Order: sequence, then structure tokens, then C-alpha cells
Amino acid sequence: MADNIEPTNIEEQRTWAEVGGLEADYFDGDYPETSNHRSLTAGLLPEQAAPVFDASSPQEMRALWVTRWDYHSADDIRIIADRAADANFNTLYFQVRGNADALYRSQIEPWSALLTGTLGQDPGWDPLATAVHEAHTRGLEVHAWVNVYPAWLGETPPPSTTPEQMYNSFNQLYEQEWVMWNRHQEPMSLNKEYLWSNPGHFAVLEHIVAVGHDIVQRYYVDGLHLDNVRYASWEYSRDPLTLAEVEEAQSVDPTVDRKAWQRWQVNTLVSRLREAIDSTKPGLLLSAAVWPVYQDTWEWWSAGDGYEGFCQDSVGWIGQQTADLISPMLYLSSITTDDDQFAALVNDFVARAGGDHVAAGITATYDTFDPIARRIDITRQAGCSGQAIFAYGHVNQKRFWEEFRRGPYATPAAVLIPESSRERTSAMLRAA
Repeated sequence: MADNIEPTNIEEQRTWAEVGGLEADYFDGDYPETSNHRSLTAGLLPEQAAPVFDASSPQEMRALWVTRWDYHSADDIRIIADRAADANFNTLYFQVRGNADALYRSQIEPWSALLTGTLGQDPGWDPLATAVHEAHTRGLEVHAWVNVYPAWLGETPPPSTTPEQMYNSFNQLYEQEWVMWNRHQEPMSLNKEYLWSNPGHFAVLEHIVAVGHDIVQRYYVDGLHLDNVRYASWEYSRDPLTLAEVEEAQSVDPTVDRKAWQRWQVNTLVSRLREAIDSTKPGLLLSAAVWPVYQDTWEWWSAGDGYEGFCQDSVGWIGQQTADLISPMLYLSSITTDDDQFAALVNDFVARAGGDHVAAGITATYDTFDPIARRIDITRQAGCSGQAIFAYGHVNQKRFWEEFRRGPYATPAAVLIPESSRERTSAMLRAA
């Protein structure tokens, strides 16, 4: 997509892009209900035994996204783990970073205000440690879900905290160079939605890599799950640093354009996170929630594609073996209601990335379970490694647990590890 061409449906794309695709349904303030019993769990919890399956067990990724709005207490997390395990899910994508804050003990970023109402205030318990403990005792994996580039949410700046929130510390150090700039070459400012950090800024890269490394080093998670690992929308970023770097690159290779340079910035981050994981805990999965269309070849699609529109080369990450698994968010616009469109996109990702690297994202916002069951069947026919269901709050609100347990998830399954990921891990361990 050329820089001066807007997507057909700019408002729909802007909602998904600037708010964040996975979380758009949660942003109207009508959050699905959860229990709110108060319970405290302090500190890191010991590692639990991994789930055990025999050779005859089916293998399939059955992930459930758990947003940061889905839990408020340790009891909430226990209930989430109980319900997910009873319905034969095997993985929780458990959100621990929303907008450069932490829902775990961190010396890099402040505690999220969602836990106490005050940014930086210690809640007296650790959601991620609790999730790891409760999930592992029930045979579930936990993949720490982090929003990558969103740096703050809302029109009011964060208060001063210890450690300092990214917005405050980066503004002091780098002024406005560290945020994305629009097509008018204006820096993104605080707004009702996300303020996005600039993937082309060296300090943004180092900060996010440090956050990811810290999580996998200190917690017994089974994987790291990335979200919003892309540019905010088609018009970003025309900041001075990016434009200068692109001009320098073009002096060496005139075929380089801004979008290609920006894809390289995002690719570099994913690669650095892969290196951080491998240096700490080889074998942990690195996955990502990705834009529902990789490259647009369909007349019915109008909300931009990942590769050109958002500089997100999700298929390339698989080819480069920097990511193990991608979960296309297949529930924007008409994909939600059109089975043929859903199947077309699933098959496209499978053809490009390989089925064992694709766990298709399916929404649970339907009034009945039938559309979910049909979409699970489509992913199986296409050869996907499994599914990721968005999200716990919606499944719980619709009471779909029994339908999962008696229907497509009637038989428990082990997590399917892509063959190339197993081979890469084995090679690293042999070389160690």
C-alpha cells in the first residue's frame, strides 16, 4: 500500500489499529463480569509439574486469551483456570502488560492501576505468579501476553511512580522522538486510546526487550505472547528519526522504502526477543496475535493488511524462525459472519506459514456456540495447529464452557509444538 493511499474503510481500521485489535470489544467499558473476591498471594510461586500426556493423546493448541480486565483478584484467576481446564483448554494467553505497566512484580515498569486504582501501588499479590501456579496445577500452560508498542492509554498523563512509567521517563530523555508521528509529521499525543511508542527508536527497542527478558527469566511461564507488535496504522510513522534513517538507507539502496525499513524495525524486535528467550529458557514458545490479513488479495477486504499497512511481517517471523506461532485475529468486519471469508484467510495463513505455526483467533462474542464450532472445524480441516479463543470474559458471559467440553474439545489435547521449533531447540541444547 502506497503511503498516500488510505484504506477503504479508514474508521474501522482506525478502531482496530489504534485501540488494539484484541481489545477493541473491551474498550466500551462494558467489561464481561468476573468474580471479585479478595485474596492475596505474595511473591513468586514455585514451578509446578508440566502437563503429562501419552503418545496417543491428540495434539492441538487450545488457547484462551485472558485480558487484564478479566481478573481483579487471586480468586478470579483460580476460577479462570478451573473453567478453562474443565472445558479442555490447554493454554492461557494471560495478559500482564497493557500500556507500559505491569501486572506482575517488575523493577522496570510500575504496577498497573487496574489492580488497586493507583498506578505503581503494590497490590500485595502477583497475578502472573498466581496464574502460573493455578494453571500448572490444572495442566494448563501459561504464555505471558504483553502489549508491545502501546505506551499509555488515555488523555491524562501518568503520575510519577517508582519505577517511572515509560511516558514520563522517555519524554524526559528523548522529548517527542520516541512516539509515532502521523502523515502530517506531527507526533502522536495523549488521546482516548493508545499512545504508541516508535519501533524505530533504539531506546524503545531496548526497553521492550528488557521487559520480555525479565518476564521469561523470573517466571515459570511456558511462552511469551506478543500483541500490538506493529505500527499503529497505515499513516505512521513519519518522525524525524525514521525519515532520516530511511534517507540514509536509500543512499545505499534506492529500492528501500519507508515501509520496508519499518518492517525491519519490528522484525528486529521479534528477533531480539527470540534471542532473549533462547539465552534464558530455550524451548519456550514465542507467539503473536497478528493482523487478520497478511497481504490483501481479496476484493471484499477493506481494512488494510499487516504486511504493507502495519509493517507486520508475521509470516516472515515464522520463516526466519524468530516466532514459533502466530494467531491471526480472524474476527474483524465480515469475517465474523462469513464462514467462506474466514476459511479463505485461514487457508492463506496456513499456505504461507505452515499449519503447525498457525493457531487461528476466533471470537466468542456470538449469541450461540454454532459459529465457534464451525470455525474450529474449519481450522482443523485447514491443518492449523489449533485455535485461540477471544476471550475468557466473552466465553464466561455466554456460558459456553459446557459446549466446548462436550463439543470440539471433548477429548483433552496436548499443546502442539511446531516441528521446526522442536528441532531448533534440540540443536541449541546439543550445542550447549
